[in-house]
Amino acid sequence: MTLKLGFAKKALPSPVGTELCGYGYYINRICKEVLDTLYVRCIALSSGKVKSLVLSADLIGLSDELHEEVRKLIADKLGYAGKEVMIVCTHTHTGPSTNHLVGGGVMNKEYNLTVPPVFLAAAEAAVEDLSQCEGMEECCEPIEEIGYNRNIPDGPHDNIMRGLVVKRTEKAPVAIVSYPCHPVTLGPRPQASADYPGAVCRKCEEKGLEAIFLTGACGDINPLINRIKWGSGTPETVEQYTKILVKGFFDGLKKTDDMEIDNMEFDTTVKLRPLDEKNIDEIVKLGSFEDVAKSWGYTMLKQLPIKDDHVMVRAIKIGPMVFCSFPFETFTMVGDIVRETYPGKNIVVLGCADHTHSYLPKITPELQNSYPVVAAAQLYVYPVIAVGAAEYIGKQIADGIARWM
Repeated sequence: MTLKLGFAKKALPSPVGTELCGYGYYINRICKEVLDTLYVRCIALSSGKVKSLVLSADLIGLSDELHEEVRKLIADKLGYAGKEVMIVCTHTHTGPSTNHLVGGGVMNKEYNLTVPPVFLAAAEAAVEDLSQCEGMEECCEPIEEIGYNRNIPDGPHDNIMRGLVVKRTEKAPVAIVSYPCHPVTLGPRPQASADYPGAVCRKCEEKGLEAIFLTGACGDINPLINRIKWGSGTPETVEQYTKILVKGFFDGLKKTDDMEIDNMEFDTTVKLRPLDEKNIDEIVKLGSFEDVAKSWGYTMLKQLPIKDDHVMVRAIKIGPMVFCSFPFETFTMVGDIVRETYPGKNIVVLGCADHTHSYLPKITPELQNSYPVVAAAQLYVYPVIAVGAAEYIGKQIADGIARWM
């Protein structure tokens, strides 16, 4: 069957005057200028009866309300729904506050009302841009490291540049680029930027390609500059990392004859730590910021009894690659478990999808009371993840792919 692909990008409104999200509690980081424009990028795919949209936004994540509104608009206006729509954020920490993170940045309701229409506009334009594909190249290339495991010294990092270049008959080729590293190169400055994911897309555009960036499982991965001095990165650092990433991507491209597409979604269970009044109080005392911890404790008490959560994994096969999206800041290990189940397959687990719930860490005895286990849960106002939850999710994703393929 003939594969068609469309691409579009639409600029998000300038966040100047709004509070930026990330880097700490109640730091009142009001955006004073825009270093580079934030975008929603979208690819539309169509082959026979299969159709898909993949949207990637230069935002830290989406609240449940924003996520639901985006899906509703796209379903109502374009007829794409459920497994046909994958929504991810690049997770830049130099963008506006678009998710409920207590103390992480106050959401501007007026600004956030402007966000869902940009997603819709990008989706509409990508569908209108659908054009026949005439070839595809795949990348799965180790690169010079730009990131490190921030939780475990010399811990795992999937230092592989992955993605595709899809050539189109009448229009510019489209690069689908993925790498797992927190976009926190620039530190807590009062300036808006898409960080290195935006710079990678710009560099691809300079080479004559349209580009969309899909941030991999980066919950435990920071850029190397933060190992030297936290928050010390500059636009020059971003440029340095971008050169490494783009070179690795283009050096690794190899032709593939697989141009089939498919999509699916399946429910998974996130195991949560059992809570009662006593251990809620104990967890509150472990918090990084007292007001945030107390607010979390109050909310958890109202939600007792806490039951395991059920969340949706969405997956899309594009030629030889499979992209799976999951609504957590997901640790490296989850993607490793999936790829180890399918050796030789080019599979990417994407975090910060849909409404980002919290972190999904691998919990070792040393990390039992760490930031990604306790403080991050309090920040997101989400129950604490149970020991073994990340491993269990990795297995569920692998099993879901098996049922599909």
